[in-house]
Amino acid sequence: MSPLLALLAAASPEVIATAAPAPLVIAQEAAPVAAQSAAAETQGTTPYPASFFAEAQPNSAMDMIMRIPGFAFDGGDSVRGYGGAAGNVLIDGQRPATKSESLEDALRRIQAKQVERIDIIRGGAPGIDMQGKTVIANVILKKDAGSQWLFAVASAIHQDGRTTPAMRFEGSAPVGPGTFEWSNLFYRFLDDGAGEGVQRAETGGVATRTAWDETAGGHGYDLKAGWKSPLLGGRLSVNSRYHPEIYEWSVNAFDSPRTGRLFVVRDRNDQVDGEFGGGWERAFGKARVELTALQTLREVDFTSQFDDGTDDALFSEHAESGETIGRASLRYTFGPNLIVEGGGELAFNYLETSIDYAENGVPVVLPSSDVRVEEERGEIFTTANWRLNPKFALEAGLKVEFSTISQSGDTNLSKSFTYPKPRLIATWDITSSDQLRVRVEREVGQLNFRDFASSIALSTGGTVTAGGADLEPSKATVYEATYERKFWKDGALVLSLTHEDITDATDRIRVTDVASCPLVGGIPDTTDLSCNFDAPGNIGEGKNTEFEIRLTLPLAKLGVQGGLLRVNTEWSQSEVTDPTTGEQRRISGQAPFEWEVRFSQDLPKHRTQWGVDVFGAFQERYYRFDRIDQIELETWVTFYAEWKPRPDFAIRIEAHNLLGRDVTRSRQLYDAPRDTGSVYFVENRPLDFPSFFYMRLRKTF
Repeated sequence: MSPLLALLAAASPEVIATAAPAPLVIAQEAAPVAAQSAAAETQGTTPYPASFFAEAQPNSAMDMIMRIPGFAFDGGDSVRGYGGAAGNVLIDGQRPATKSESLEDALRRIQAKQVERIDIIRGGAPGIDMQGKTVIANVILKKDAGSQWLFAVASAIHQDGRTTPAMRFEGSAPVGPGTFEWSNLFYRFLDDGAGEGVQRAETGGVATRTAWDETAGGHGYDLKAGWKSPLLGGRLSVNSRYHPEIYEWSVNAFDSPRTGRLFVVRDRNDQVDGEFGGGWERAFGKARVELTALQTLREVDFTSQFDDGTDDALFSEHAESGETIGRASLRYTFGPNLIVEGGGELAFNYLETSIDYAENGVPVVLPSSDVRVEEERGEIFTTANWRLNPKFALEAGLKVEFSTISQSGDTNLSKSFTYPKPRLIATWDITSSDQLRVRVEREVGQLNFRDFASSIALSTGGTVTAGGADLEPSKATVYEATYERKFWKDGALVLSLTHEDITDATDRIRVTDVASCPLVGGIPDTTDLSCNFDAPGNIGEGKNTEFEIRLTLPLAKLGVQGGLLRVNTEWSQSEVTDPTTGEQRRISGQAPFEWEVRFSQDLPKHRTQWGVDVFGAFQERYYRFDRIDQIELETWVTFYAEWKPRPDFAIRIEAHNLLGRDVTRSRQLYDAPRDTGSVYFVENRPLDFPSFFYMRLRKTF
């Protein structure tokens, strides 16, 4: 996880969630653990009982997931629809019937003492929906866990005196035949992407220095409630969520040295999310039926104000969006070696947005300023999971997606798409310690509804991004090979190579608003930058290759008792044709190399765990028709320690950003499109976010 925005001053919902209680479920009858383990090993499943994690003293199921050798947690994708958003962790064989709560948060709300074991499934197992993943973790909860309560408080203390307090109070208890769960979280947060620095710019050979002071953060409230119960011979789960949040960002620019303020920009984002959903499943002999329904709604009000003492500007946007999903599947187990599943999903999505922009009180018309986008999406799917022998398994699947996207308002346009998405996964247990997994799949991206509406960035001189009215989803044929080697009981080495052949790649293109172009001899001058805008669009074919190494190294054999070293590295190389210059380049926003190193040591005699997490520096570059933007992050280091004086009480301290990582944003602006123009403005803006201290107290009942 990148520390930028993810480490929201340590008092964000994610951090407090590490102390969250478990949502109880109506667990299925289970065979004795020993019998299950023996059977599991013959079905491509490796069980990790609760005792495996005991020395680490985990607080939650998520803590346990992170300690499984060689397993890389995947929280799922933020996409429309339910099936395509799946992560690689199940809870009692099921996905949570929610999209607004992340899979990581759901796992952090499960206390470690409620987990009986975690099964790692490679290649499929009876009764398990692999959801197109090569590896799945299934968290098995204990039965009859009773009532659970938790109270946690935390806060970060920053060097400038700002604090980010947060409080979580939640629980679960039997109600009637089922279990009622609830969670309340109040929090404040800071954005570690904002800070102070000196902007250096050069225009036409004239250099300037500007003192740049950014502050950003916000506060919110998160209420969740749910109920799980037997119903009609099966299991019913109902979830709801209400989540308002306010985010504010501001920048003050001064002469350097500070002799007077040059300008100020203030942004405010008010957002309210709501969700109601449920799922029901039941076994009918060898068949199992699963039904899921979800409704999500969101309303956002955004304003951005600019003022330099002479001129002012105001941009405002109101957006409403929603998603309605219905999904049904039938899974039939023909025997211990063959499982077939089929089903379908229907979804309706919409986004309605209206924007206004004015300079010095005079309205300015932007392209695609009033837009409503609707999507009717359907998908049918079938999957067969076949274990040919104890060492080899195959999964073959086919999804067919149907969708119609219509746009109304300033632009009226409708498009329909039909895409088959076949998938083949092979798993080979070469030895008891070595495994090879191969995947070939046709993937289809999703259009971002926000790309259909225009936006403006007042902090960068009023840069306008136009709405893309004629977009198509990107498509890719994916080839993936993964080799996993287990060693020293708790150690694992995973090598993964992925290659994608892309069509209709989505990046940035130039669009021209002919009606606003100045006239030259009575003819619109379409080369004038005032009527040309950057917009999302399709740029043709491309290629992408990624190589990943994951190492889990127990250090006891090297003399560090209780020590564990985890290393993740990923190299990426892509190639697309720049729509402006016609030259080959990397896909916008792709970091060439990312890495992280985590060291931890368990000291069970002292009821303590401590460690150091290091997130490596990386760089991303974004190409527009008349500019190139770049963001660079330096290395982020976190030290932490947790002490449990009692099993039900924990004290955790963290020291973040020990190296004082800078975030540097750079821009190169051209006086014409990049293929014909020259650079006339260069900007480099390093911002420093100082280190800070965090503390959390966690009590369970």
